[in-house]
Amino acid sequence: METRKNVFYNVLLAITQVLFPLITFPYLARTLGPEHVGVLNFAESFAKYFVLLAALGIPIYGVREVAKAASDRTLLTKTFSEIFIINALGTLLLSLVFLVFIIAVPQLAAEQSLFSWALGYFILQVFQLEWFFSGMNQFKFIAIRSLVIRLCFIAAVFLFIRNTNDYVNYFRMQVGLAVILAAFNGKRLWDLLDFSGFSFARLELKKHIKPMALLFLTIFTISVYFSLDTILLGFLADNESVGYYSSALKLNRLFIGVLSAISVAMFPGLVSLYHKGEKEAFVLLVKQCFYVLVSLSMPLVLGIVTCAPEIIHILLGTAFDRAILPLQITAPLILIISMSGIFGFQILSAVGKDKSILISALIGMFISIILAFLLVPTLKEEGAAITILLTELAVCIAFVFFTRKEISLSNYTTVFFQQLLGLIPYLGIVFLFKLFVPTLLLRLLVIGVFSLAWFVVLQLFILPDTVFRTQWNRLADRFNKEE
Repeated sequence: METRKNVFYNVLLAITQVLFPLITFPYLARTLGPEHVGVLNFAESFAKYFVLLAALGIPIYGVREVAKAASDRTLLTKTFSEIFIINALGTLLLSLVFLVFIIAVPQLAAEQSLFSWALGYFILQVFQLEWFFSGMNQFKFIAIRSLVIRLCFIAAVFLFIRNTNDYVNYFRMQVGLAVILAAFNGKRLWDLLDFSGFSFARLELKKHIKPMALLFLTIFTISVYFSLDTILLGFLADNESVGYYSSALKLNRLFIGVLSAISVAMFPGLVSLYHKGEKEAFVLLVKQCFYVLVSLSMPLVLGIVTCAPEIIHILLGTAFDRAILPLQITAPLILIISMSGIFGFQILSAVGKDKSILISALIGMFISIILAFLLVPTLKEEGAAITILLTELAVCIAFVFFTRKEISLSNYTTVFFQQLLGLIPYLGIVFLFKLFVPTLLLRLLVIGVFSLAWFVVLQLFILPDTVFRTQWNRLADRFNKEE
């Protein structure tokens, strides 16, 4: 029951992550234009890359350790304090490196005001503490907190960004909201932790260094292909190319975020089941997650590839036509990254196979670097899109290879091909309404409604023993009992 609630709140949070950018991003794109959107995304990617490095593997390690210590408040307080201090020290050190970059690198020095605010945003991310609240299964708190912050951000965007010269205000708002977020977190921390007997002398920072170092190396290699793509495009091409590529990737990552929320919510439960020795329950939960993610991601990929021109023109306008092909190229990432989330950051991480994750990430890093320098200088945003697609595919294949050593994957291929065959009617729906519905928005809405109808029919009435059918039957039985 708790896992279902966690999934519900995490998916709710992810849906807000989709809906709110769909309100603000088209406005920002039309108000600021491709070049200023590009420089903003360049600065944001740069800052988030430093956030990722300063985290030192904590987004995975911290969740795991907090989940283990959650039942003992004294141990929990000690564990949190040790991990937070390590994170804070890493942030302090890297903030000095960030400052040197702002002064010494011409591309950053040309936008010194923007990157100075980006530095403030980076420093304040140490107080976000998503790893702690996820490990404590505080998904309801995370969802409510984020909803409030995002509502404030939407209001601020329309109030403070009115023309192309206001692009620096984007990071000023981010800094202000990060301060509010820190206040929310401080209040909640005080309720969950007990600092009455706290002592710095009792802290054991060293015991975390070795496991965190391995995860940090993994995260660093992942960051080369997952976070550096936009940064490399900025250096190897230009801000305008960054604007087209980042806009396309951002749209796909909105859906990736919703699907990843399912994996994130299940992760603490998987860790707990594995360490309790309940392998059958562990495998069943993984299979259910796999089914849900595959059945949702495949139609999304098909819809984005076939309707990319309509999506770009409605959301961003005709000025972003160059984002259409990158959007189509990167659409399969919705499926690929969902699979990586299951096989890499669910199974392999839950069973402690961090070295396998590291090897997979190293494969991705080398492929990414080679392809980026080969493709980006000439193909620009399209080259960056091809690079991230092939890189993530290679990493996903590596994850599957290592996962096969831990659990049997015989039933997974059956599910995959069942869902693949189920895509055929979606193609008919798309091409039918593309021919007969002339208005862009109406066309997308009609395609969406009929595609949803086919999804319900496929999952509830055609395919045997689906997760959706099981849940539907449970709801029906509960409703009948109440009557």
